[in-house]
Amino acid sequence: MVAALAGSPSLASRGDSSSALNRFVAARLAESSNELQTAAAIYAESLKEQPDNDLLAGKAFVSAIGVGDFDLAVKSVRSLQLRGETDPEMPLLPFAAAFAQRDWNGAERAIVELEALKNFAFMQPFLQAWLETARGQDATATLSQAQADTTARYYLEEQLILNKLASRKDSSSIGLLAGLVERNEPRMAPLRIAAARHFWANNDPALAREILKFGSSGPEQTLLQQIESGRTKGVALKVTPAAGLGFLFQRLSNDLMVQRAEFLSQVMAQVGLHIAGKSDYASLTLGHAFASAESHDLAVEEYDRIPVESPYYLVALSSQIASLVADRHFDRAITRLDSALKSNPDAPELYILQGQSLQAMGDNKAAASSFESAVALGKKQDQPALVMANYWLALGGAQEQAGIWPAGLQALQKANELLPNSPTILNYLGYAQLERRENQVEAIAAIKQAHDLRSDSPAITDSLGWAYYITGEHERAIGYLENALEGEPKDPTINEHLGDAYWTVGRLYEARYAWRSAKLFAEGDDARRLASKIDLGLRPDLVSP
Repeated sequence: MVAALAGSPSLASRGDSSSALNRFVAARLAESSNELQTAAAIYAESLKEQPDNDLLAGKAFVSAIGVGDFDLAVKSVRSLQLRGETDPEMPLLPFAAAFAQRDWNGAERAIVELEALKNFAFMQPFLQAWLETARGQDATATLSQAQADTTARYYLEEQLILNKLASRKDSSSIGLLAGLVERNEPRMAPLRIAAARHFWANNDPALAREILKFGSSGPEQTLLQQIESGRTKGVALKVTPAAGLGFLFQRLSNDLMVQRAEFLSQVMAQVGLHIAGKSDYASLTLGHAFASAESHDLAVEEYDRIPVESPYYLVALSSQIASLVADRHFDRAITRLDSALKSNPDAPELYILQGQSLQAMGDNKAAASSFESAVALGKKQDQPALVMANYWLALGGAQEQAGIWPAGLQALQKANELLPNSPTILNYLGYAQLERRENQVEAIAAIKQAHDLRSDSPAITDSLGWAYYITGEHERAIGYLENALEGEPKDPTINEHLGDAYWTVGRLYEARYAWRSAKLFAEGDDARRLASKIDLGLRPDLVSP
């Protein structure tokens, strides 16, 4: 790559090629050291001197997206466009820049290029429709063109609703919203929130409450409480063309994230934020995209932009804490939560976050105390059974890990009573007892039920295999454990279980191979136990818990 850069015509004809090459190497070294901001700054300076260098522009584009430098990303794309080297997603950036500046002709040109590059051509009816709406035109006919494309149809309903709201056709959106509300799909929660905020801004609290009547997500419950209390600042928010178009990109970002297309997810999130401007949902989406790419420092900054009055505040706080913990900034996480609890001491969600952070630090006893506070507040506030079941599960898990038993068992049983068909709860309830070799009949029954409900879960399949091992059905155990390992080949617990089962049936070489695989990812007592098994073989005192 360095040789290609040094031999490029642009470097030969402009400036000091040696100096440019040195900067390029410095940028690559910064990237390898994860100093992404430094690398982006070097690429930005280099691109000023060598605007027609394809390799440099391409690296600058990737670097700019990685650090959220939208302006540098646009400059990189425009440099590549001059040479016809544009990737399929790239025209979306100059489109967003043009839309934000109300440069309708520039936006039109970007749409034409997007169509020519094929991959994201399904977006054309939506982009064109929002251009028309921003110009004060009726976009109904243009939106109907999305029916011709399978991918576009997936986003059509929500885009129709948002377009009607942005076009001040509130009454014609009500029928579409009614069906959407009754279906109560989790995926549509952000759209319900956007619609409810719109009608609240239009002084129609009754319709806003009707849209939120099921309260199926935390932000919906928060927004409903805010509307009932009459709060408007930072809550009531009309849908505009910029917000509606931005929502499309936020949707795409989330969907691409699920498909583990982290880079494209970041592209979409940054385009959406640039179009929508100051938007809590746009910042939340970009934060998630950064976190998915393990750029947790950038994610933390983005979550910090979401104000306390936003319906998404607690989601953002939870995500921020998760990113801080992922980067092992435990003190910052706890300090952040302490501050939030001082402002809102009656929020059980904050105690759940505090407990999860303490667990990540290895302090399960302190975590159990936080979860106890969450349970107490949840009872006092008459939280739904689903919410309380998760609180009890968190408490039981922390108590079990801290050795607070049988209190942990009682908490897990309470969670199961509240939510009797949860595979996660059933598996934990069964396995915790199985580890202690107590109540084995009930424990195995719970694990079997969990497996019936979610047979594709490697963790639950491992639990069932280990249950069969403990009850002496060793060959049957191996079948389940091998299936579990296919789903999670690096999991130390599954590898150790399988190694124990192999050894017991005389497959000694395979047993040691499995134990060595487990030891690669094990820590502490588990690593020491595995080392002993690899050296000495399986003895009664070395069997996996």
